[in-house]
Amino acid sequence: MSRYPLIPSFSDRSLWEQAKGFTLVEVLVAISIFTIAITSIYGVFTSISASKDKLDLNSETYHLARVVLDRIGREVHGIYDHSSDDAAVLEGGFNDKGLVYLELSTTATVSTNIEGKGFASVRYELVEDTESTDGSYVIMRTEEPLLTDINLDNFPAMRMATGIKSLTVRYFSESTWSDKWDQSLQGFPDMLEVMITAYDKEGEEIPFLTAFKLPVNGS
Repeated sequence: MSRYPLIPSFSDRSLWEQAKGFTLVEVLVAISIFTIAITSIYGVFTSISASKDKLDLNSETYHLARVVLDRIGREVHGIYDHSSDDAAVLEGGFNDKGLVYLELSTTATVSTNIEGKGFASVRYELVEDTESTDGSYVIMRTEEPLLTDINLDNFPAMRMATGIKSLTVRYFSESTWSDKWDQSLQGFPDMLEVMITAYDKEGEEIPFLTAFKLPVNGS
């Protein structure tokens, strides 16, 4: 029995020739799509990497602001209304240089002496940073033990946060915000707002804002 090779018809041959490979246009389109995809992936990766690097670079600034605000919050929540004339229960405003200060009496301190009973007058104040050359400020914290005769020379002011642009403290009472307060004359406000604006490692300003509700009647 004779066998003859299968010869494709004209129409089959046309399809066969078309399937032999990609045309130049198809190759160029494929390369373009691949290039766009790779470029997009690289762009996303670069953006994520840059964000991570910036976050790592400024993590110290975020941590420092959180520590200061957390500490102020604890001491505000531990505010104590007393009748002593030695310290203000709650007072805030501006010092003689026009810089913000906040002073309060609180039980939320770590007693360094058994006689101190953990009750102290705490003062936060924004001052010029003499150890810096960039014109920034530093938040200083002073703790004065009350109900004791401890020598205050053992409790110098502490540098709480450096690289600060500004410190803002506001007091809310009767639907009104005020940047000054004296508890002995005005009683207790309903809320206290603190905003710290710090410089990051690249010199950009980063604001940190929080608010604290005061204990009822300061107790």
